[in-house]
Amino acid sequence: MLQKLEDFRKGKVWCGVDKFVSALITLAGVSLTAVIFVVVIARYIFKQDIFGSEEIILLLAWWLYFMGGIGGSQEDSHIKADMVDVFVSNQFVIDLTKGIAKALEAAVFFFCTYLTFLMLKVNFVKMPVTTGLKIPYLASQIPIFIGFIGMALFAVYWAVYFIVKAFEEKKGGAKE
Repeated sequence: MLQKLEDFRKGKVWCGVDKFVSALITLAGVSLTAVIFVVVIARYIFKQDIFGSEEIILLLAWWLYFMGGIGGSQEDSHIKADMVDVFVSNQFVIDLTKGIAKALEAAVFFFCTYLTFLMLKVNFVKMPVTTGLKIPYLASQIPIFIGFIGMALFAVYWAVYFIVKAFEEKKGGAKE
């Protein structure tokens, strides 16, 4: 089972999601940088403000942050205060603890996904827009929903991976 999980990580679906999310991160990052650059040039060199630039920056920032969240979850590279391997040398306990932590993380992400869905549902009916450029709130809330779904699914993968790893290595007589 562990080998199948590792093979899945090397497969087309995983790599496809990685490329798609990386492309969105790059697009949002470059766009965000360009908008901020143009705003700074306009404001400090030409003494002009670009109306609604904050709304565009915020929209791009939500896409960047939440696609980055998916990328971090996929790589299991989020910042964490994991001290178990400092105090415990038993690999089974370390992997099992990581698996349980990832399962709890997935539960929190699924709950956040549900809350975000409720927010989208309300805003789809009311259709509020930003004050300046009249951009629908949905445009900056959809990446939150997509981000939580992606982070939750990858947290489930890593939970299963670490739990399976713990029990397979214990069954196989791994070093303790």
